[in-house]
Amino acid sequence: MTHRPKYLLLLGLVLLTSVLAPASAAAQDDPCKAVLAPLRARYAPDRRVAVFDVTCARQGDQLVVKGDVDQDNARRDIVAAMTSAKFGVLVDSMRVLPDPALVDVPFGIVKVSDGNVRSNPAHSAELATQVMMGMVVKVLKKQGDWYYIQGPDKYLGWLEGAAMHLTRQAGADAWQNGPRVIMTAYFGVVRATPDTGALPVSDAVPGVLFKAGAVKGRWRAVETPDGRKGFIERQLVADYSQWKATRTLTAQTVEQTAKRFIGVPYLWGGTSPKGMDCSGFTKTVFRLNGMELNRDANQQAQMGVDVSAGGDMKQLTKGDLLFFGQQATADRPERITHVGIYLQDKTIIHTPGGSGVRIDSFDPAAPNYNDGLVKSLVRARRIIGAQP
Repeated sequence: MTHRPKYLLLLGLVLLTSVLAPASAAAQDDPCKAVLAPLRARYAPDRRVAVFDVTCARQGDQLVVKGDVDQDNARRDIVAAMTSAKFGVLVDSMRVLPDPALVDVPFGIVKVSDGNVRSNPAHSAELATQVMMGMVVKVLKKQGDWYYIQGPDKYLGWLEGAAMHLTRQAGADAWQNGPRVIMTAYFGVVRATPDTGALPVSDAVPGVLFKAGAVKGRWRAVETPDGRKGFIERQLVADYSQWKATRTLTAQTVEQTAKRFIGVPYLWGGTSPKGMDCSGFTKTVFRLNGMELNRDANQQAQMGVDVSAGGDMKQLTKGDLLFFGQQATADRPERITHVGIYLQDKTIIHTPGGSGVRIDSFDPAAPNYNDGLVKSLVRARRIIGAQP
């Protein structure tokens, strides 16, 4: 026996109630949600890299608009839209980031080898990404001991104040224009004196930047962004300006860099040999070859140009990025959940969840065949040599 007639009666009552009600609970809580939606889509289509956290609430005969945006134009257009909608007396309580209260410290220079950027201002919050020592980040607002920052790749998140050296524009410029060395080895330690037995000052991972000092035998004097001085073995670092000028993004350099990280464990949000997620791995590999990729897999899938993977993969070349997830259908959009770097002969190097950096194959006859990758391949993008 079916209960469809009873179900239809209840559905009809629900619909009738919604029509007769003066306003839904959601509308009462945020009466201008519909007005804000197109503006949010214009100014912050991807909220991982743009700020548009605005809500409205009625207070008597007033409509209070509050929250944060990161563009003056967004605030202007919100006020104009609210005025046109004739909601009544408008009270503008919005803040345009950076927070004016942080005018003396609008920048931070990361001073730990891996700065953990979290989705919320708490150690228990999700690890969103990482920033490396020597990176200059924008400081947008503060909550407790945490700062909402934007990295060089525009990615947003919360970084603990203790992980960076806060500074004015002049300080950030002096750091970026001064002599620096970059860590090129897999791992290293800055020591208090030029001796392998000396106490550590800091650890170092690939991509970390130090202020450059004098050479002393096989050691190089360095200084961290917050002024800690020490020595690192000379062979582990390179002059940053020279290193940057000599980066050549090729299939061979990408392969060589990627293979250095085989065995690195998976870490959601990680971007260093201490732990990497799938897009953190591809991002780090390309960064060390002079190119900054977007942070997440579905963001990276918008870079470069499309290339057909095909069943035989003959159209692919070494260094192409392969994306996995769910193909778009008439009922659902495309969903990208994983990325890896194509090598050759139907092989891929990637960082699957629960594992670590490894090489898998699309060839059923290969011992490292991965059926799951074959079934979930969505598309490929060519980054190397592609027009920006």
